[in-house]
Amino acid sequence: EEAKAALSSYTTRIQAKQDDFEALINAGILLHQMNRFGQPNKEYVMKGEEYLKKARQLKEADQEVGAWLGSIVTMKAIFESDPGKQMFFVKQGSNYMDNAVKKAPDDMVVRLTRANNSLEMPAFLKRTRFAIEDFNYYINWCAKNSCPAGQVAQAKDGLKAAEKIAAENK
Repeated sequence: EEAKAALSSYTTRIQAKQDDFEALINAGILLHQMNRFGQPNKEYVMKGEEYLKKARQLKEADQEVGAWLGSIVTMKAIFESDPGKQMFFVKQGSNYMDNAVKKAPDDMVVRLTRANNSLEMPAFLKRTRFAIEDFNYYINWCAKNSCPAGQVAQAKDGLKAAEKIAAENK
């Protein structure tokens, strides 16, 4: 309910001002997370993609937008029955995330977005290695910088899960 209230606030702002970058990115991320942690909802994914694409048009160099956009594009595969379309969305979204990491390798939001998305992909897609790489990068970065303990613990859990998946699928 809290997320829906926040989303309502952002959509009101977007209706009032179509180029409100902060509202667009926050609404897109909220829809992403609501889909990720709730029941899969095609409408959330499509609307979130729309908002993130608009945000990207406003600030093309913002790699966090690129990572979130990539992650939500991969979610479109959930709603497809055609394997070709599923692969298309996974590849398209993965390319957005991989490019974001290439352009902003030290951006922890970009790293964690790709890490979590890669961890949640089926093993046969071979994205687990990116989860391992990104979680390791984040954990090592946090050893030298100040990071919230809860986020570090989540990254360590994610790393363990990714390593287990990788070991089981050699």
